[in-house]
Amino acid sequence: MIAPREALTALENDLAPGERVLYTTRPDIGTTIRNKAFLWWIGVPLCIAIFGLFLAGRASWAVLIPFGLVGLIMLAAPIVLAFETRSTLYAITDRRALILRTGFRPSKTSCPFDRMDATPEVMTANGKSGHLTFASDMSTKMRDVDYTGKLAFRDLADVHAAAAQLKAARSRNSES
Repeated sequence: MIAPREALTALENDLAPGERVLYTTRPDIGTTIRNKAFLWWIGVPLCIAIFGLFLAGRASWAVLIPFGLVGLIMLAAPIVLAFETRSTLYAITDRRALILRTGFRPSKTSCPFDRMDATPEVMTANGKSGHLTFASDMSTKMRDVDYTGKLAFRDLADVHAAAAQLKAARSRNSES
């Protein structure tokens, strides 16, 4: 959970009148890098092979430039995604879930409680960190929706805490 004042400052323009923030968090950089590290396993050997072949005189510039760039992009992608992670804020209010991004490509995604699935889905790799999927059948053109139409808080350090907060907020909302 992040500091309430920081969250309220970031969300002040996106909250409806009378809406209260109940829980905020950010994606975990370590989880993001761990999930994207497979790109390094591909990018490092590709760069070594391409640059080695070029330096040995076995590959031309026409081979070096496109394949070398692909390898370098694979090496840089986890780091770029980690910077993007730092500019993402997940919030649960008394009415909806919000995903606010202020980095390279600013965006806001909002999902009211009545649009969410009956039971949120928790996906973990190591038992604690992972994704909290809470809405299905969303437009796949939305930034935070995967190719199956599922909207989620991704790369959370403690996904079970976020799931508990979402469940509590939804139960409070249904009582009102």
